[in-house]
Amino acid sequence: MKHTINTRADLDSIAGTKQHDEFMGLLKGSMTRKEDVADYPDNYHEPDYDGPAIEPVWVDVEDLSLIHRFGFTKADFE
Repeated sequence: MKHTINTRADLDSIAGTKQHDEFMGLLKGSMTRKEDVADYPDNYHEPDYDGPAIEPVWVDVEDLSLIHRFGFTKADFE
């Protein structure tokens, strides 16, 4: 049976289960996200833009907001 996990208490209540381990893996994976940092002109995504195509520049950005929501710190996953 799958449990709904909305809070740290929900997560703690299934400690030692496969679902707990999977959720912890998802939380760890959420600590980094991709962000496009290319410099685009103001009208780049508008239909009347007639300039050259600009390739995205993807960088990894640390984002700890989800693990913080569940009461964890980065050190908990090291």
